[in-house]
Amino acid sequence: MTHPDPGSRQSRAPRAALGVLLCGACLLAGCTRSGGGLVLGLAIPLTDGAGKPDPYGVRSRMGAELAVAEINAAGGIAHDSLRLRVVDDHGDPSTAPEVADRLVNDPAVLAVVGHVYSGTTLKAAERYDGHLAALATSATSPEISRLGGWIYRMASSDSANAVALARAARQMGRRIGVLYSNDDYGQGLARNFISALRQERVEVLEADPFLDATPDFRPYLRRMQSRGVDLVFVAGLQEPAARAITQAREIGITTRFLGGDGIEGLAEMGSRFDGTTVGVLFHPQMSDSARAFTARFRARFGQNPDSQAALAYDAVRLMARALRGGARTPGAVRAYLETVGRGGGSDAFEGAAGTVKFDSNGDPVDKRFTLGVIGGGGIQLPEAAR
Repeated sequence: MTHPDPGSRQSRAPRAALGVLLCGACLLAGCTRSGGGLVLGLAIPLTDGAGKPDPYGVRSRMGAELAVAEINAAGGIAHDSLRLRVVDDHGDPSTAPEVADRLVNDPAVLAVVGHVYSGTTLKAAERYDGHLAALATSATSPEISRLGGWIYRMASSDSANAVALARAARQMGRRIGVLYSNDDYGQGLARNFISALRQERVEVLEADPFLDATPDFRPYLRRMQSRGVDLVFVAGLQEPAARAITQAREIGITTRFLGGDGIEGLAEMGSRFDGTTVGVLFHPQMSDSARAFTARFRARFGQNPDSQAALAYDAVRLMARALRGGARTPGAVRAYLETVGRGGGSDAFEGAAGTVKFDSNGDPVDKRFTLGVIGGGGIQLPEAAR
């Protein structure tokens, strides 16, 4: 996932609820060093460029805070409490290096959970290199695989996710139109999706870029309509996808829409998006571990978790396992992550969002990517995936 355009984001939770979460942030996260303990940086987009809560970052923080609360309630790590040093990158790649510098220059920080978006991860990576291991949560750009030995991620790359999406597309239609966000996430997902479609011998009729603030998708949609498109793939985030789907219905396009994890939030934006197929990195019903995590998350926050919450939760738990294994310096944490699930190293990590074992690029190997269909106010998994 990459960063949305400031001001174009749609909250997946009520605005008042997001405000309460932000106001109570330091109390929940333990985000100062005053009490000692073991400190992880949490680099997330809490607010956008207009100062409004960012739903992706807020949900990420909720997952991270639940992990910290559970760890500390169970006695902490070797009698030390676990604490978060939370920094807001605003989902903006231009501010990500400065945010990374703040964490690198804080001697208490042992490692970083984050960033959330591909764009911020790519821009911050150079600052972490040689200083702090960073474990990105939902950043999926294939370019992240080339960032070196200090960057890891919990989400599978779009180079892998696109294969599953293309196989689904092949079953849904033979004449495909593609709309993609003109940024790191959209470009990477669309490129890999189109490549995978060609392997499936499926025709791509159109591939049109857009900006997250694009107000009118009708020119693209009418051109697709005139060419007989029977499926539209959106490589982007929920807000522009919502506009595109709404405008498609307004001009009489009834074909199905398909998208990656960036449009997961459409499930909470109204019944007009029912029938849209979505690839997700986590689902509350995808496993026994996911169901148990969902129950604990609901007990604390009164709502179901999404992919951002689950991936941040898992990232904190994995970092805690490194600390529990004796890592007490940034270099030791990085060395531990390098061995997760690899021969002669530590065991694979079993998390709420699936099993994590890293390859030599810091990418999770064979990480589960599930497809579901929006309906009934949520994302429904086919029976075969339950």
